[in-house]
Amino acid sequence: MKILIDQSGKIEYTKSNTVVAFSNGKQKTILIKAQDKREVQKVFRTAGKPYIFVYKTFAILIYLLIKDYLDKIQQIAIDKEYAGQESIIKNLLLEILRKHGSNLKTEDISFVLVGKKHSCHKLAIGVLRGNIKPGITVSKKEVLAEIV
Repeated sequence: MKILIDQSGKIEYTKSNTVVAFSNGKQKTILIKAQDKREVQKVFRTAGKPYIFVYKTFAILIYLLIKDYLDKIQQIAIDKEYAGQESIIKNLLLEILRKHGSNLKTEDISFVLVGKKHSCHKLAIGVLRGNIKPGITVSKKEVLAEIV
């Protein structure tokens, strides 16, 4: 299975929620509330690594979104949310995936431009705007569990 992933509500915008969604036959969304993002950001600041907060959190949210499908996923295409930072995000995501036994390789993860008409974009923005119920709402605890 190949999936396409999009984000709505940037992680670094800590006054608003963030939604990450995937679609391709199946679909799923994950939401993290603004308050939880601020708490996660505090942990990164305290650890002296505020610069990695956005990318690590994005990678963790992607993992939490797809973890139930890891045995079925052969390719992941992620929207180019953070231009120039794709290799950082890919490496962080691969680190998490390997920790959980995934066999996905570097070449199985790519970055593409997801248009506004794509179903995963519509899904993510729909959840962010409150028109669609999120599939999963994660807390800071679930995100922080993947950092350690």
